[in-house]
Amino acid sequence: MKKYYRDSVLAKKLIVGTVLCSSIITLLLTSFHLYTQYARDIDQLSQSEKIIQNSLLNSLSESVWDYDNKLIQLQLEGVLSQPYIEQTYLELKDGQTFHSGSLEHDWTKTYVFPIIHEQKGKRRELGTLTVTADLHSIYQQLINSAALTLLFNAIKTFGVVMFMLFLIERLIGRHLLRIVSSLDKIDPEQSLTSIELGRPTKHLPDDMDKLAEAINAMQQRIHDAHHARLIASQEKAELQEKIINQNQQLAQLDRVFTMGEMATSLAHELNQPLASITGFADICKRLVSQDKINHEMVEKTLEKVSSEAIRASEIIRRTREFVRDRTPQRGCYNICPLVLESIAMLQDMASKNQVQVSYQPITESAQIEVDKVQLEQVLINLIRNAIEALSQQTDGHIIISQEVKENMALLHIADNGPGLADKVMQNLFKPFISTKESGMGVGLSICHSIIEAHGGQITVTSKPYQGACFTIQLPTSQNKEISL
Repeated sequence: MKKYYRDSVLAKKLIVGTVLCSSIITLLLTSFHLYTQYARDIDQLSQSEKIIQNSLLNSLSESVWDYDNKLIQLQLEGVLSQPYIEQTYLELKDGQTFHSGSLEHDWTKTYVFPIIHEQKGKRRELGTLTVTADLHSIYQQLINSAALTLLFNAIKTFGVVMFMLFLIERLIGRHLLRIVSSLDKIDPEQSLTSIELGRPTKHLPDDMDKLAEAINAMQQRIHDAHHARLIASQEKAELQEKIINQNQQLAQLDRVFTMGEMATSLAHELNQPLASITGFADICKRLVSQDKINHEMVEKTLEKVSSEAIRASEIIRRTREFVRDRTPQRGCYNICPLVLESIAMLQDMASKNQVQVSYQPITESAQIEVDKVQLEQVLINLIRNAIEALSQQTDGHIIISQEVKENMALLHIADNGPGLADKVMQNLFKPFISTKESGMGVGLSICHSIIEAHGGQITVTSKPYQGACFTIQLPTSQNKEISL
């Protein structure tokens, strides 16, 4: 109980509130009581003044007129019998004075009465009577009464406060402490523990029991919601993992499909170095079969064979790296080499469709942290789509440019083709929607997902018969270590 009073803010507020309220009420009642008592005493003093003025002055004036000094003195002492009158002083016109009583305190009130004698219709002023009332007794009574009232009310307030605190501790305080202690031990990860107030079996339920039941019900709801959220979070994580895996598989299928469409161009691109190797091999064979072997010419021919073989090997390496299924791996790359490599893979396709691809790298290429194969997949998709859109034109031109704005690298791929219709623009990045008869409808959707996964965005602008422009926006990397 002592601990409750010491630690409970509610108990302290209750004590302060009760004492403050009781003090205000006590002060108001005491003030009213003192005012009533003071008014009664002042009224009694006023009555004494009236008695002196209406009764005693006439007899005193007769005694003064008769020069009966003994009677005058007796009458002055009779004035002192009135409540609160402590001193009288009579001064006659001939200079003679009489007085009775004495003052012991400074709190006084003085009344001055003229002594008038009437005879045969004539009024004569014989002197003045000064009566002094002692107010000290009135104030002392008020002070004593106030002190007793305040002391009594202080004792009563103390008793009421202690009784109230006892009741609150018994009916509320200890149960609140038990509830707070139980709430502090709540752990959503552990089993649910209900709050028990430890009431007697025959106890009539009150508000504290209702509070405990409400908290137990709330705990149950929180516990159920927490487990439901954990299950939902696990299911969401599993679903996201499935979506990521499916996106990776879909991206792999898109790359394979892209290479399938590029198979003819790839075969033609490989035939060129292979044909050159065959030709140079025949030349080398003839040079070796001569009687006088020209070693310098043979060496140059073999170097060309080796160069073309490396060229063919590089074509196969790029294709294999692009098509093979693997876990995404990010590294810090310059944009320029990635763009140039993507253009190189589509150069033969562009030549066959009489499309010119222009790319002017900036002096200081921006560094970006990306998965190399995934970004090349995006670039190849966009450039290939532009080539196909320009296949019916004789002046097809694709312009690739780049810029850096506020820690963001922007890559623009623009063509001078027929542009995109408004209906196509609205659904451009949705999956399984394609304008090609043999298209899968996943290329641009995968591009959009890849760029967003890298913290960037891809947008498109188009004007009828003026071409379309795709813009890739990616955050630049502060890492100076470049991946090869």
